[in-house]
Amino acid sequence: MFNQNFILFDEARKSKVILNAFFSIILSILMIVVGQIIGQFFLLLLTSSISVSGIFMRPLYLIFSFLFPLLVCFLWVKVIEKRRIRSLGLDSYKLASKFLKGFIIGFIMFSAVTLLMYIFGVIEINQSIVDGIEYIPAIILILPAWILQSSTEEIITRGWLMHIIGARHKPITGFIVSSVLFGLLHIFNPGTTYLSTLNIILVGFLFGLYVIKSQDVWGVCGLHAAWNFAQGNIFGFSVSGGSALSSGSLISFYTRGSDILTGGQFGPEASIFSTVVLLISIIILLLKNR
Repeated sequence: MFNQNFILFDEARKSKVILNAFFSIILSILMIVVGQIIGQFFLLLLTSSISVSGIFMRPLYLIFSFLFPLLVCFLWVKVIEKRRIRSLGLDSYKLASKFLKGFIIGFIMFSAVTLLMYIFGVIEINQSIVDGIEYIPAIILILPAWILQSSTEEIITRGWLMHIIGARHKPITGFIVSSVLFGLLHIFNPGTTYLSTLNIILVGFLFGLYVIKSQDVWGVCGLHAAWNFAQGNIFGFSVSGGSALSSGSLISFYTRGSDILTGGQFGPEASIFSTVVLLISIIILLLKNR
């Protein structure tokens, strides 16, 4: 499949500046780090000048942490590479339906992880939907923040990094490097394990395949957002080691068993059940691409 010509790799080849893999990786990390520093600076200014209610803090943190890395990426593409933002896989054609399709798939995938954990007795209900109704306003409020956070990560790693490396080297090189880097970017999160890193790399493979199949990033933006949203604010788990409970969740669970089953502090993304769901999803995409 990587021997074919793909629109987004062709668009990346039109860039006035095409960095090699090493410098592309460094630049992608700088986009995130520098953007987040700028975002946290503005968030500090905001919270020091006005009183912000607790319900808004988590959404604001995500928005300020990921809006500015996205703007830095757009600035680089527009000013330095001198190409259109839409060439990152952001063509407006049917964007809503593409995003919604990805969102539904992502929600189903993480629901499958939760169902497997429940069937095998790894989790039991702590808070029912009835008790979680009071958190619905906070849950709705944080959804746009998850969408921005997930979209920023996908646009930088899959929309830009994968294709710019693929344009300079080979498409499969961009695919592998962006997926592995995506996993390694999470190794400093609380509760990281070897299995969590493997699973996040598998997430990178899955999302990369989805982008290659769909030829845009709208679908994986929705898929990624739904995965995080369902994980943190529907089912009440930690998201990549970070607690989402400050915004509340519709349901929550007690966990029992070893970390390989529960995911430990990192959350279900470090669980063998996520490995199973991700591998099945990757196989399905590979078969569809054939």
